[in-house]
Amino acid sequence: MKWVSTIWQSIRDVGLTGFGVWLIWTQAHQAEPNGTLLAVALVCIAPAARSAVTTVLSAPGSSSESSPRHPAPPSESSPPSPSEANGERGPR
Repeated sequence: MKWVSTIWQSIRDVGLTGFGVWLIWTQAHQAEPNGTLLAVALVCIAPAARSAVTTVLSAPGSSSESSPRHPAPPSESSPPSPSEANGERGPR
């Protein structure tokens, strides 16, 4: 039944959203816009907008907790040799 979900997503994202945008567009050019039609337009746009916001907020790395505020401390390893401390490179 994945095809039913795919069809609903297409209708929601293209059909309802397009209809809502068209309603807003037509009302924007009226001398006195109809509040009921604008409300219907927002209801048509809401499912796609909610889906988009949910996708953005649940994306990996979108949380401020996932990015460190301070750089990670250097890993503990052996201290540099005297030649490395002077900026010289060792043999390759």
